[in-house]
Amino acid sequence: MRIAYSVLRITHHALRSTHHASRFPSHISHITYSAICRRRERMPKTVKAAVMVAPGRMELQELPYPDHLEPGAAIVKMEMSGICGTDKHAFKGELTLYGGTEAQQDMVFPTVHGHENAGIVVEMNGKGSEIEYSGQDLKVGDRITTCPNVICGECWYCRSIHGYPYCANHQGIGMTYPSDRFPYVVGGWAEYMYVPPKAWIYKVPEYLPVEYACLSELFVVTALLDRAKEYAAYAGKGFHFGDTVVVQGAGAVGMMMVAKARLLGAGKVIALDTSPMKLELAKEFGADLGIDVSRLSDQELVDAIRSETQGRGADVVVETVGQASVLKVGLEMLRRGGTYLETGNFVDTGGTVALNVHRHIAAKNVLLFGNTNHPHDGYYVAMEMMWRHRYQFPFDKLITHRFSLGQCQEAVLKSYEPEALKVVFQM
Repeated sequence: MRIAYSVLRITHHALRSTHHASRFPSHISHITYSAICRRRERMPKTVKAAVMVAPGRMELQELPYPDHLEPGAAIVKMEMSGICGTDKHAFKGELTLYGGTEAQQDMVFPTVHGHENAGIVVEMNGKGSEIEYSGQDLKVGDRITTCPNVICGECWYCRSIHGYPYCANHQGIGMTYPSDRFPYVVGGWAEYMYVPPKAWIYKVPEYLPVEYACLSELFVVTALLDRAKEYAAYAGKGFHFGDTVVVQGAGAVGMMMVAKARLLGAGKVIALDTSPMKLELAKEFGADLGIDVSRLSDQELVDAIRSETQGRGADVVVETVGQASVLKVGLEMLRRGGTYLETGNFVDTGGTVALNVHRHIAAKNVLLFGNTNHPHDGYYVAMEMMWRHRYQFPFDKLITHRFSLGQCQEAVLKSYEPEALKVVFQM
């Protein structure tokens, strides 16, 4: 019998005290109430979770299972959750998000990380069609993925800019919710995850494997290339059919950018990295050429790109490394009027770079995109297109290592190794 909190808002106090039953609306039957009680009784009292307790330190802990759900919230039995570059920054003690804006905040300790998620709905407080992003009839037992951004819906940005989480009061699943207070497990590195109200939940198509659902957020990030396409109407700018695209960094996001550039009609795609393994895999994702940057000076790298572009430089450069130091050489690679897409520096690492504003930006008429997030309306398209092109691009190969929650310290350390692409927790 599928009965969730969508039937009725019942607090944990009501479930534990029979004298509260008289408070319920008269149309709620005793059978329905009993069924909800039975469902709650079957839930565990505690949840095993991989908790980041301090920089450099992971612990497997038993946290309380959330004893009630806020209106619009859900609880998901986790199947898989990825380790992202943002999580790796937090592990190093680099914590600041949206630095210098009204949304600036630090990731917290202790917390349950994990925002690249896939799991099965076990409870929800509200109508499934109101909780699910597109209004689909979400039910207990459905597989879902989530957007990590939780916005207020009230600030100027939320009211004025649709489709992108600029929110001044932004919160992040797996980043900014402490695990030592209710609801404890707002992150995917756990047996169960609490998805807070106002979070975006996406019902995963039945045909889609759990791995694709977990990876979908990475493909949504590539929407930055779609935005660059929109600027092709301006003389020499944006991303045109047949353009040369250079991707700095062949990690998981970089691989997705290579694939997306190919799908959008790039003429030549060049991947840059220090790992020969990743550069070879990038060719399977559509790269025509992989360059090992560890073997070249910055000037030699710029010369190599120019030799591939009749001396002009790349039309588009995408930065996915997450290190400020690669910005300068990335701008040097561009042709005049070229487009630079900065998506790697999501966390403030404190890194700075000295630029000659005339040389690197003004004289070259550079179009520079800054980006710290992704459009929350892009998940369904991402999942559909990944599945449609599964024979063209080996998305399965992005997941190189799988760990249990009990191996949390080992898993995070493994994610730093050059041959690790996407490291995941599999529950």
